Formats: sequence, structure tokens, C-alpha cells
Amino acid sequence: MKPTDSPCIVPAIVTLILAFALFAGCTAEPAKIPGTTPAAAAASVTAAGTGAVSLPYGVALTVPADWTRADVMTSDDRDYGKRTTRIATFTSPAAIAGDTKSAIILNVDFDENPGGDFEVYFNQGTLAIEDSYKTQLDSHSIVKSSTLQVSGHKSYQVDFLTEDVKGYTIFTNTDKGMFIFSFRTENRQPAVSMLQNEIMSIVRSITIAP
Repeated sequence: MKPTDSPCIVPAIVTLILAFALFAGCTAEPAKIPGTTPAAAAASVTAAGTGAVSLPYGVALTVPADWTRADVMTSDDRDYGKRTTRIATFTSPAAIAGDTKSAIILNVDFDENPGGDFEVYFNQGTLAIEDSYKTQLDSHSIVKSSTLQVSGHKSYQVDFLTEDVKGYTIFTNTDKGMFIFSFRTENRQPAVSMLQNEIMSIVRSITIAP
């Protein structure tokens, strides 16, 4: 059979391929960065307001008045490798107009049964963060850790930077369980500077009731 015996087959196939490509392009979802889901995705979003914000499990903190607050109270696997209860998510305005990824996302989580070894918990969390963000201490990423006090409780902080994400995760060990405070933003200026300017005042404001 000669190639010209079925002149309608090729256009029909091309039409089907184009239709499938258009359908796939319309239904594909954009890639998401772990731990940076905006608070707007939660069921209830309100203005954070002024003064300390009281949350379940006896934790309170102060964020800028133009941030939003979402009360989440859901249990899920987190980017630090643990299944914990997300108490609330706070979201700042975008640092770059039109770029929602440039907002600061603060997640407040609680683990009621963290186990008895804080150092093991922290080390496992650090390794999980490295895996989640592919930060393997190469030339494109930096991971640092430090010790600090949060509301009088010994805490460990992971400070990491990748090509796409700037983040801090603070693990605070208490008698009632482990609190985890995760800050994330896009690795672009002025988003990174905004995060660095806000994090210390927010961390200093945290109180955890006995």
C-alpha cells in the first residue's frame, strides 16, 4: 500500500495528539515546595491582629498585625520527618508583589509523644529536612544548627538555604511534648531579608505555659 492511500489518518492522529497535550496541560498541577502551603489553603483564615496570639496546648506568640492566621489542628507527616499536629499557620504579605511564594509561612506544630532523647529527635529532623529539600551540604545549599532558649526551654534550630527556599525550623522540648516552629520563604530578595528581620522578634515573643 502506498503512503498516499489513507490521506486522513495523519491529520486525525495529529489532532488527537494536540487534544491530549492541551488536556494534560490544563490539568497538571504546579510543583509544591514542602512546608510552604499558604494559610489561605486552610479552612479558616483570619487577621493575626495585634498583641500575643493564644493557641492550643498553651503556646502564645506575637506576629506582625498584617499577617493572617489559620487554625489548622490536623495531623500529618511534616518535612522534618515526623507526624505531628499542626496547630496553626501564619502567613505574611508577599515580599514581592504578585509572587505568593515570597510570603513568610510560619507553621506551629506539636508532637505529644516525641520520645525521650531530644538529640536523637533533632538529628532525625535535620536529616529529614535535608532529604525533603535536597540540601546535602553542597555548593548550592547550607545547613546549620544552633542551640537557643524558647520560653525558658532548651531548643535546637536548623537554619537552611537552598536554591529555592530559605528556612528555619526550631524544635522546643517541653514536659508536655515537642513544639516545632517552622519558618519558610522563597530564596529571593527581599523575602529572605524580611524573614531574617522578623524571626528573632517572633521567637522571643513565644511563651509556653507549663
